Amino acid sequence: MIELNGIERTFQVGDQPVQALRDLDLVLPDGDYVAVMGPSGSGKSTLLNILGLLDRPDAGSYRLDGTETTTLSEEQRARLRRERIGFVFQAFHLIPRLTAFENVELPLVLAGMAPRERRARVAALIEAVGLTSRARHRPDQLSGGQRQRTAIARATVMEPRLILADEPTGNLDRASGEDVISTLEGLNRKGLTLVIVTHDPAIAERAGRQIRMDDGAVVN
Repeated sequence: MIELNGIERTFQVGDQPVQALRDLDLVLPDGDYVAVMGPSGSGKSTLLNILGLLDRPDAGSYRLDGTETTTLSEEQRARLRRERIGFVFQAFHLIPRLTAFENVELPLVLAGMAPRERRARVAALIEAVGLTSRARHRPDQLSGGQRQRTAIARATVMEPRLILADEPTGNLDRASGEDVISTLEGLNRKGLTLVIVTHDPAIAERAGRQIRMDDGAVVN
């Protein structure tokens, strides 16, 4: 369960303060599937960064599975982020010198998981996203859709409860985008909470509900 109450976030741009989020309230039950839409500058990315514990609000409360996150230390926030949140970005953010398998494996290496256990988990995930035959290829040897499916496998390898996807189909053709969204929806059907920021109405229509933002607030 995600609960945001009275969230405020302001940035200083030159001499001018810019309020990115204003008095924002939002509740996302476990297993929810939400599309966040709105024009550029509406606060979508700021909301995603706060949900992902990449940024702190200036005011308000953010409770994640009952834990008040705004009072946690940076170390506590990093641990919570690592254990419960997975990120999928438009630009993939894969490490170029690592293979698809190694990119997915990296979070488990950093978490100190034993080699045999982590390799078995990664192999199962690579198979689940249909990349077994491409597992030993580097990102520059993969198509855009294959790179994004690698990124999804990496995002879920720590078995998080929440997936945050920022324009996950933005760099893909329609067929590859459909494949990626279907993969994310499969994870949602298994109980993961899925939040997708998108400008594509066709993708937003697939979500269980849509949240529309404008000028730092939820307007619909």
